[in-house]
Amino acid sequence: MILEDFDKHTEGEYIILAEEDTHILGFASLYLPDDFIHNLFVHPDFSGKGVGGQLLNASIEKMNKPIRLKCVSENQKAIKFYENNGWKKVVEEGKLEEKYWVMVYE
Repeated sequence: MILEDFDKHTEGEYIILAEEDTHILGFASLYLPDDFIHNLFVHPDFSGKGVGGQLLNASIEKMNKPIRLKCVSENQKAIKFYENNGWKKVVEEGKLEEKYWVMVYE
């Protein structure tokens, strides 16, 4: 996703920013009517420093359980991150080259 697409891809969503000084460390975008985390990104320079966990916790506090998200199947690091934070894989969907796991937090 490039910056120009941000508004289009997050229209109608609740945005949570992780900032330090004037730097954006990451963000989450939530579709509140469906209790769905649409995006959760952490800048690579800040990976492994707790930013993702803080964004995830802030997202969970903003929504009602069960909360859902989709995670690209190939992204094993992200899947482990979610599982370590209490999420469970429900079903794998998508075409062969675009598979993703639907995950739930209850």
